[in-house]
Amino acid sequence: MKTKIKRWGINGEGIAYSNKKAVFVENAIPDEVVDLTITENKPNYAIGKVNQVLEPSPRRRQPMCPHWEKCGGCSLMHVDYKGQVRMKLQVLKEALRKYADYTGPIEPLLKNPNPLGYRNACKLPFGKANGKITTGMYQTGSNDYVPVDRCIIHTKKLEKVRNEAGDLLNQFDLPVYSKADPKGLMYLVLKEYDGQVYVILVTTPMELPEKLVNDILSLEDVAGLWQSVKTPEDPEYELFGSQMIHLGGRMSMELNLKDFKLNLLPRSFFQLNTAQSISLYETVASMIPEHSRLIVEAYSGVGAISLFVGDKADKVIGIENVEDAVASANENALANGKSNVHFVCADAAAEMKNIAKKEHIDTLIADPPRSGLSSQMRDAILKAGPETFIYVSCNPATLAKDIAHLSREYEIKKVQPVDMFSQTPHIETVVLLKRKG
Repeated sequence: MKTKIKRWGINGEGIAYSNKKAVFVENAIPDEVVDLTITENKPNYAIGKVNQVLEPSPRRRQPMCPHWEKCGGCSLMHVDYKGQVRMKLQVLKEALRKYADYTGPIEPLLKNPNPLGYRNACKLPFGKANGKITTGMYQTGSNDYVPVDRCIIHTKKLEKVRNEAGDLLNQFDLPVYSKADPKGLMYLVLKEYDGQVYVILVTTPMELPEKLVNDILSLEDVAGLWQSVKTPEDPEYELFGSQMIHLGGRMSMELNLKDFKLNLLPRSFFQLNTAQSISLYETVASMIPEHSRLIVEAYSGVGAISLFVGDKADKVIGIENVEDAVASANENALANGKSNVHFVCADAAAEMKNIAKKEHIDTLIADPPRSGLSSQMRDAILKAGPETFIYVSCNPATLAKDIAHLSREYEIKKVQPVDMFSQTPHIETVVLLKRKG
């Protein structure tokens, strides 16, 4: 069928309509006329595949990565940066209108100064291709492994170490994990901070050759090496196993973040675009009222946001349920002279209630996972009643739904989108909410 693409979908696909039914079309851009085939016809929607772009959008470009369609990690690689910005703002605007009934102003998106080569961390499954150990991705929506020899959104140093480590691994006869043969190398995890790369090999129970360990540690840019051992008892959805073995190099990962020096443990999550994360944290800090007595940060991770806002309040309490992250956060507060900043390991909703029983929370900051706030957390916010609530979100749909639940007590005062992950449909948003009345 010949049709016109009307708008963007949340995953970077184009949306056309057939008999008033939405047709999701991968790799299509709004305003394009395409010839497509319906590949799946569901009761409420359909999925189409482009046969030919008949009238291309001026925003269409030739993708720079040869793996982009199979890999699926960068579903906007065929769209120029101006088009990507438009897509993200449209998705955010529609989510806020649809779920939160918000049609007010949205600030201009804070653009990523480096749309390529910005990602300083990766977790790539191991596989085999032509008898060699490789790293790559699983094709979108499948378990089909796609070897990726180069990723252009990774930093150059990350890619350099990935290739060098791959060459070293291929000097040894090591098994590679698969569903059919579930033992061996599972994931290669790399994190780059301040020009130093930290390597984590996720494996099933196995002993790594001593020469391999020494060779990886001898690489010019490698600062530390760990083995994470994953057993059948460990949750499948968790990347790391319960056992983390330090094999050499630095015991923790060091990161300078503007005026702060952070130490992170291997399990600790940190933003995958360190440079742009500073813009995000400064945005949060700019929204905090002067003279706050108590700021609480829920889902505080390694404590970066709490450190950035430490001078804005008499006391800052961060809540995080990952023990390693809490340990790192408290060490970071101490090392950076922030004696008024403290972190506790607890469930966010339960600890919010405990804190609110003892003292009034002036400002709450929450940076939850993509699933958004739990119903318990929304209830805890309404009961605690902080005057200011700053919501940092990586998912416009759950952001808007949560705001709708809180709308009887809170109203939106500012919406600031941030582009952290160029070439992908993901958008980070900071929303300032104030208590009504």
